[in-house]
Amino acid sequence: MALRDSVHPRKRSHGPLTARRNPGERAAVARIPGVPVCLVRVRTRDGVWLDGVVVEPRSRRRNAALVWVHGLGSTFASGQPLIGALSRRLAAKGIAYVKLNTRGHDVVARGPGRRLGGAAFERFGESVHDIRAMIGLARRAGYGRIVLAGHSTGANKVLHYAARVRDRRVRGLILLGPVSDIAGEMKRVGARELRRRVAVAERIARRDPEALVPRAFGVHSARRYLSLYRPGAAEDVFPYYRPATRWTALRRVRVPVAAVIGDRDEYLDRPAAALVAAFEENATGARSFTGIVVPGARHGFQGQEETLARAVVRWLEARCLGDRPAARRRP
Repeated sequence: MALRDSVHPRKRSHGPLTARRNPGERAAVARIPGVPVCLVRVRTRDGVWLDGVVVEPRSRRRNAALVWVHGLGSTFASGQPLIGALSRRLAAKGIAYVKLNTRGHDVVARGPGRRLGGAAFERFGESVHDIRAMIGLARRAGYGRIVLAGHSTGANKVLHYAARVRDRRVRGLILLGPVSDIAGEMKRVGARELRRRVAVAERIARRDPEALVPRAFGVHSARRYLSLYRPGAAEDVFPYYRPATRWTALRRVRVPVAAVIGDRDEYLDRPAAALVAAFEENATGARSFTGIVVPGARHGFQGQEETLARAVVRWLEARCLGDRPAARRRP
């Protein structure tokens, strides 16, 4: 049964996730007997429904939730070994785990109104609506302290949100696999070829921004392709490939920040430690910065889920939810 058939606004739930609703952002929950997971739906302010899961701890002593934002074309159900490892460790510490689709889930999905969404058509700036709705869901469930974690393109989104919204409900930011799409694509096809492809996408976008780029470029509208691969776009929040460029988004963040990178990430164009150093140099306004390099981990952290989960929970306790004074730490 599809998730949207399993969850309905009129379905009765005994948990707090459906106890309160905010106009413009509606949520519904179905509980699975014997399984500590809730299937959830939340509607963004611009009318997009996002499906996902919430794993709630037995004890709420921490009054905290980790809101996880997935990567490009992924879904809330992707990476189940990591969902299991992380949610178990979080629950043991009294922390909820929240993971929902963004409007960029899958290759093509339903967007606002009659527009298409998904990885091929989403508009990066609208991710603010998605993250705001996710945070609102967690808050209505009774979790007062929110930490945002974004993986891959999700890292771009949570950093953009933190820099633009300055949401006081957010107590920390975790950037997992925060590799520049531009740097990764230059590594794959070469800088000259990428410049040519961007020029092609610009010509297409002048005629129709929603038209697809050539299939060899990937399944993207011209608008989406330029958002991903044109230097200086709003999505280009990790500009380490341009040494003289100011990291505007990261420098605006005031909460504790962690950058988590696998030392075998296939999209890296430099050693993981060098990338962490670039983030630390530019996290000038953050209350604290922690660089974490996961040995043997690729971009998706497959096979290293327990190691990653331990590192994330340890950082949460030390930098966001504990009583220790914050401090900057090198990897």
